[in-house]
Amino acid sequence: MKPQKLKSKQPRKGPINGFQIKILQFRLGEALQRRVDRLTDLEGQLTFETKELRKQHDLYETNIKSLKAFEKTFFDKNLNGQADKVVSSILKMEIQKLMETIRVQQEVISNSHFTISEIAQMKKPKMATSRYPWDKLNNFLTYKKDVRSYENVVRSENHTNYEHIILKKSNQGLEIDIDGTKNYKSEYLKVTDTAVAFGDMLKRVYYLADIPAFLSPYVFFRLLTSDLPFTICIFVEPATSAELLKKAKQRLSVLEMQQNERLRDGKVRDQQLDKNMEEVASFIDELVHESERGVIYSFYLKLEAKDKKELEELHKKLQNVAGGMDLTFNTYTFGQKQAFKTMLPFNEDHVKENRIIQSTAASYLMPFVSKQLSDPEGIFMGVNAYNNSLVFLNPFTSRNNNINIFGVSGSGKSVTAKTLLYRLYLQGIQSVVIDPEREYVDLARKLGGEVIQFSRENGINPFYVQSSKENDILDHISTLKTFFKFFIPQHHYNGALLDQKLIQLYDSGIPNFDNLLELLKGNLMHQDLSVLSTGSLRGVFSSTRKLELNSDIIVLDLYDLKKDEKRDPAMYLLTSLIWNLFNKQTERKRMLFIDEAHKLLIDDDVAVFYRELVKQARKRNVGVVSITQDVEDFLRKEYGKAIITNSETKIILKQAYATLGDIGTIYPMTDEEKGQLGHLGIGEMLLFREEEHIRLDMIVLPHEKPLVFPKTSNEHEDR
Repeated sequence: MKPQKLKSKQPRKGPINGFQIKILQFRLGEALQRRVDRLTDLEGQLTFETKELRKQHDLYETNIKSLKAFEKTFFDKNLNGQADKVVSSILKMEIQKLMETIRVQQEVISNSHFTISEIAQMKKPKMATSRYPWDKLNNFLTYKKDVRSYENVVRSENHTNYEHIILKKSNQGLEIDIDGTKNYKSEYLKVTDTAVAFGDMLKRVYYLADIPAFLSPYVFFRLLTSDLPFTICIFVEPATSAELLKKAKQRLSVLEMQQNERLRDGKVRDQQLDKNMEEVASFIDELVHESERGVIYSFYLKLEAKDKKELEELHKKLQNVAGGMDLTFNTYTFGQKQAFKTMLPFNEDHVKENRIIQSTAASYLMPFVSKQLSDPEGIFMGVNAYNNSLVFLNPFTSRNNNINIFGVSGSGKSVTAKTLLYRLYLQGIQSVVIDPEREYVDLARKLGGEVIQFSRENGINPFYVQSSKENDILDHISTLKTFFKFFIPQHHYNGALLDQKLIQLYDSGIPNFDNLLELLKGNLMHQDLSVLSTGSLRGVFSSTRKLELNSDIIVLDLYDLKKDEKRDPAMYLLTSLIWNLFNKQTERKRMLFIDEAHKLLIDDDVAVFYRELVKQARKRNVGVVSITQDVEDFLRKEYGKAIITNSETKIILKQAYATLGDIGTIYPMTDEEKGQLGHLGIGEMLLFREEEHIRLDMIVLPHEKPLVFPKTSNEHEDR
């Protein structure tokens, strides 16, 4: 059988169809477009090179001109041989400068504790873009090669993927360092069992060993506001929620087992266990739906001291502060070197004292959360000493409108109150001031307010009632009974009889002292009250003048009533009369400033009135500003404490050291904040607003200084 010959495949002959023509046209068009693009690129390149050549030509021309000028200046024959000397001296000076620069740089390099890494000079590769598939492939391969080279360099420098933050606190404030491009020279370190010595400083590192079950947003607030000099290092790394979910389910199983054991023993259900199970179940639900995520978190703190004694004192302070925050900080023995390396900006955690927590807890454990107060429609108060933010306050947006201003003499109470009054005045709020020491008279006159002075020549009519309603008259009779107690000895006072005679007095239609004394004839109170009509106090409380509130600022000046036997009853009477007037008009916002407010606590009946005034102020659209230096009278009396607790805004200036213990029982403060109260400067204060409080520096603006500072104070004028 003959082998069959293989026939070669011949190309198909025949007419080219339309589809093939379109393919050929597409290929030719693509080739032509590629050539056009290349020609365009070449044209752009030629244009760029032409510009560069022109720049070089211009530079060459400039250099030629400079050389000709230099030759003319230094090598002109007319200089008679001085050119060589000039050139030689210039060269010597330049050489000396270069040698000095080299010497200084060598000293810096030899003494520097840090050297810069190569990573700081590198840039992460980026893939070039192109519209052509072949070029895209080449660009991708080149990009992958560059990325591998970049990662090898980074890996060789031991640069980890942690988010690494360093925070340093000193007397100058807080500093944040996130630079991971420095390497430390180990020859400068001397390691002991409990510290690392570097230069003339001892450094000890602590790690956060335990945290409370429930965290608040300000968990580190007490630490940041303490006087401890420290450096904080934090590592945060994302973690899968699986491990956290596993632990949460284990915790839920343990709680359920404990509850079941109680039920088997015949005991009632533990409500606290039910609450804990509900919280853990809610947390598991948040993890499953990814509203919470797992985070690997580690926290390190470094203390620095000049010697061991100082270091031990700082250690005790840290443990006290940590105990108050319900945190546990442990340190290392024979492991300080590794801990110290963790504190350095290598972005490496050498000790791995970390824990898996939820993302919300990690945010609370960041030390950058600080307290602040800001009412968008409020008045400017000053600067937050914790974060330098501006503080704006609106007393009428809290649960009540009342303000307390407490401070020792010379701490800035009057300046603070006058600044507050002026800024409220600018917002259209009417202010009435009871001024025993003539502190506010000058301010009121400069702002066009009304000053009502009280003396024998300018007294007040205590019997005047603006309303003719029976209830209003009966309320005023109660006020008069308390007012007359200032002048009637306790063993002479007969409240029932006085009440009866006052009702008869108002029923007669002509209430005055003469008629009252006529009704009290034959009673011991007649002689006691006659001092107001015909005795040494005549004219002060027996005037026919009526009190009206028609100005934006009204100051009731009691300075001429120099003795407390006149001032104290006058303060009570005026406060009562003002309150009655406020009750008639409630549509306008008003503030009642009471200076030397402790004088309203000397009598129980007056103190009860004062407490009720503070409690009911918000219903009348009124705020009461209580100003005093005798804070003990408020802290040691139940009525005084009630006034404090019914004031949502409290301004605490410098206090006497003897009162710090009492102040701490009613104001929520740390031990450090209590200590600060004893040495605050003028205008420095703690501002309490509802549940928050901050350290505030009151700022008096330049145009306000002539209004709020006393005329006789040169020190404040220069401030």
